[in-house]
Amino acid sequence: MVNLQEILDRIKASSDISLEKEVNVSAEVYGDIEKEEAKERLRKAKLENDSIDEANKGDVQDREQRKQFAENIFTMVCLYVFAVVLILFACGAEWVNFSLSENILITLLGTTTANILGILIIVVTYLFTRKKK
Repeated sequence: MVNLQEILDRIKASSDISLEKEVNVSAEVYGDIEKEEAKERLRKAKLENDSIDEANKGDVQDREQRKQFAENIFTMVCLYVFAVVLILFACGAEWVNFSLSENILITLLGTTTANILGILIIVVTYLFTRKKK
């Protein structure tokens, strides 16, 4: 006859094996989930870094274009003022046969001043405004 204790030991041994397998399987599953979560966090961090890098490249490009724009505006204003001074000089010089009425000269000086101040305000506002992020 089979000993009752022996049967109980066999049942216990078989149940311990299945419990160990379940514990190992669940530990593997949770380990895989943690690995996937870590991979997802890493991917998210890489995407954020790429986004920041692109924003920085865009800012560098904006600064370069603003610098070029400011230089072009400055050159245009200088040529404009030089042309106005040349016209005023020609009107005032007696040896040059060039004359404009006083009303035209006043209008020329007034519009020149307004244009220079307007362009200066536009350029300074454009150059020194910051994007809100």
